Amino acid sequence: MWRDFYLSDLQSVWAPTLVPLAYLAWRARRGGAASAAGSARWFVDRYAIVFACETVLDVLATTPLVKALDLAGTPVGTAILVFFVLFGDFRVYLLVFALLALSAGRGWRSALPRAAGWTLVVPLIALPVSAALRAALPGLDPNTIWLVYELTFLIVALTLRARVTAAAPAPLRDFLGALLAYVALYYALWALSDVLIQLAGVDAGWLLRAVPNQLYYAWWIPFVVWRFGVAQRRAPVK
Repeated sequence: MWRDFYLSDLQSVWAPTLVPLAYLAWRARRGGAASAAGSARWFVDRYAIVFACETVLDVLATTPLVKALDLAGTPVGTAILVFFVLFGDFRVYLLVFALLALSAGRGWRSALPRAAGWTLVVPLIALPVSAALRAALPGLDPNTIWLVYELTFLIVALTLRARVTAAAPAPLRDFLGALLAYVALYYALWALSDVLIQLAGVDAGWLLRAVPNQLYYAWWIPFVVWRFGVAQRRAPVK
């Protein structure tokens, strides 16, 4: 029952896109932010616009478009899915490393190579680990790759939170810590739901999986904007 709900258009198309679209409408109505080009406030504002659009494109490309073109399970369909998975992770690294670069007096573009490099860390770990598990346990669900990926990203997010952002100035450190805790939460929930689905065969795991989906798609940009506003009110993030 819950698997059908998870695969429905309500959960997989409408729920993930309505909030980003509402944000874009609100942002267009509000008008441009009065901030200096290249500042943290300017960057977060532009980041939110770009990745709200990217979220909508992600949902439409990986769900209705793939279905309409009958690409599910084909190499092209898989390539589209993998691209957006990696790009969804890249958005996290870009935000973290761009703000760290800005706080150090560098341009946000200087963070692009670092963000791209970190985007490859999880797949480069998850792919061989998953292959080794399938070789050792031939009956293992092929989708275990996603469980390994989720657990690996959870570790990376917590490591970044504890190590990489620790040296940032207090307002920025608190902001980035909150963001990485949010990312760790949705990856932990994804992993837990996949344990229930893949290893325990519990149908309710599909209902649980809808929660991190909404955190990842629908609520990422609103959370970024809200949490950055909280940081700005405490002390300006430069």
